[in-house]
Amino acid sequence: MLTDYMEEAVCGVDDLKDGELKDVRVGDTDVLLARVDGQYYALHPKCTHYQAPLSKGLLNGNRLVCPWHNACFDVRSGHRLEAPALNGLPTHEVRIEGDQVMVRLTTDKESLENPMSTPDPANNTTCVIVGSGGAGAFAAEAMREGGFTGNILMLTSSSQAPYDRPNCSKDYLQGKAPDEWMPLRTPDFYADYGIEIRTGQQVTRLDPQKKEIELSAGEGQPTERITYDKALICSGGKPNKLPVPGADLNGVHVLRSLHDSQQLRDLGQQGKRIVIVGSSFIGLEAAMSLRKLGSEVDVVGMEAIPFEKILGGRVGKVIQGWHEKEGVRFHLGRKVGTIEGTDTVEAVVLDNGDRLPTDAILLGLGVKPNVDFIAGIDREEDGSLRTDKQLQIADGLYVAGDVATYPTADGSQRIEHWKVAGQQGYTAGMNIAGQEMTYQEVPFFWSNQQGKRINYVGHAEKIDDVIYDGNPEQDDNFLAFYVQGGEVKAVAGLKRDTDIIAIRELMQYGQLPAVDKIRKGVDWKAELVTK
Repeated sequence: MLTDYMEEAVCGVDDLKDGELKDVRVGDTDVLLARVDGQYYALHPKCTHYQAPLSKGLLNGNRLVCPWHNACFDVRSGHRLEAPALNGLPTHEVRIEGDQVMVRLTTDKESLENPMSTPDPANNTTCVIVGSGGAGAFAAEAMREGGFTGNILMLTSSSQAPYDRPNCSKDYLQGKAPDEWMPLRTPDFYADYGIEIRTGQQVTRLDPQKKEIELSAGEGQPTERITYDKALICSGGKPNKLPVPGADLNGVHVLRSLHDSQQLRDLGQQGKRIVIVGSSFIGLEAAMSLRKLGSEVDVVGMEAIPFEKILGGRVGKVIQGWHEKEGVRFHLGRKVGTIEGTDTVEAVVLDNGDRLPTDAILLGLGVKPNVDFIAGIDREEDGSLRTDKQLQIADGLYVAGDVATYPTADGSQRIEHWKVAGQQGYTAGMNIAGQEMTYQEVPFFWSNQQGKRINYVGHAEKIDDVIYDGNPEQDDNFLAFYVQGGEVKAVAGLKRDTDIIAIRELMQYGQLPAVDKIRKGVDWKAELVTK
């Protein structure tokens, strides 16, 4: 049990330079020490997302960035600044005594919620969130953080309150993450902050002119109508279907939900043969997880090399090799011709006649925006909704996540990443609360491929050239810079966490070095400091 007076000298006043981090101990408690503009700060040392050691991250001014998934915190207050972390970091008191830095423990908590308002019964304003993914979860909290005290209603077709969806293809699918790890918040949290979540709700129509939402109440039941003052659409994506004979047989699965992951985990634990159609990030994460459970796994992909369009051929081949080493079989440059079976799938027949016997199929063919219920709003060619810089599409109506096409300096973008969805939800929620924020974050995503985490920042529509720092085929760490139109637009990295953080911070402020300088080699942390 901590006392109010547990205090120790942890270093000399000149031991750290501005921008440096150091793990220290006060008694039996680990503490992270940071120095910014000559001032020392002491915080909880692990990220509140997945407990990454923050001393392995990077400090840019007051921004402390996690090395694993790029969550971001303010070292001055401990407040969470960016997804995927929901909570902030507890802080401890720091004082200078002579030439020593003294830290006094003031809390034994491992995380703290950002300051949020509670609902005011006298405020009858209603905001409705359609969707319960990362965007919806962060939006609801941002509304309270931004000072909104009205009613918040979240409508979701899922049977679950917001949960950690990225884990559905990783540790949860492997049986390493228990059910209790998956919810983002407890029911008590949502009750305390007046966030009403209605699961199992099918929104059939949203009318931006009337500011009205219709819900299906089931056959023979009257339609329920809800009026809103402001609303957020973050309804996510619908899995693309496989347009071949037999695709409607039992045993054809997708991986978009906790329930989907549970079903696939059961199959994997039984050692079933599984064919994955689509060599996407989710598809190959699932291949990794199902293989670890003991399944025989075949992957069918139209591409000659997995991820070639996103990561380039060399990196794609390396990742394919990681999977093949673990027994995953690839059938690339191939399409599915037909699926055989009576009631349940029995085999996948490829366009070259090869027959793959199977007990189940997992489709990893991407998604399309789930927006069919929205009336009176034009769609983009891909079915998404075009927003302004505040993520608004109509009076009082906002969009975030997979369904949003938003403006950037390089043109419009639509990004299907968890961190992006969370940050967009946060921005939209703050705007609903009246804070007038602009969304202008550089995209970031991560993928776990056979236990190796690839981090990726930026966005490249096509790859004109790739610059490598390190050898992907031989080194256990590298950076790959993707050049489009004479500029580096995206970067992927393996075990180069602080470099990726520095690169994203430089991208964020339009200060990335020119291609010629990057070809010669850059000390990325030093480059960030000089900016």
